Amino acid sequence: MTRILEATHSLFLPLPPGFHTLHTVLGVRCLPLHNLLHYIDNGVLLLTETAVTRLMKDLDNTEKSEKLKFSIIVRLPPLIGQKICRLWDHPMSSNIISRNHVKRLLQDYKKQPRSSVIDKSSYSVEFLPLNYFTGILTDIESSSRALNAFEGHDNVDAKFVEEAALKHTTVLLGL
Repeated sequence: MTRILEATHSLFLPLPPGFHTLHTVLGVRCLPLHNLLHYIDNGVLLLTETAVTRLMKDLDNTEKSEKLKFSIIVRLPPLIGQKICRLWDHPMSSNIISRNHVKRLLQDYKKQPRSSVIDKSSYSVEFLPLNYFTGILTDIESSSRALNAFEGHDNVDAKFVEEAALKHTTVLLGL
């Protein structure tokens, strides 16, 4: 298939629909990880959204498969990477989603005076920096929802970010 790819490029011929997806899936099945990543990095194998979605669904959650999934997600363009992270139920994908959400919220954040009293009834965690940060995110989200700035991202909110941060912290601490 690589020779077909080279021949079509040299003759400036179009490839049939789904060629890159099939080529990538076969590469994942047949090549060792280091060779696969080398081919991806050099553009021989193209990571299409269809191919990566299929791989995320087909691969199990063994250590070897998770390593492959991480290696592929790192090499994806940002927009496709965000879509794929939503398909994969893993703490690392939750971290990536949370970081992207916080980054998007804080890009337009203008510091506004906040009351120094934190409403503890809305938070279940007694960790003041996280409570304060979650409060800021909640305020930004409520003001941005009023402006319809982040349509289509309803599943990610300050509570999701808080849970992802707590899960990540417990993993780092080995609890």
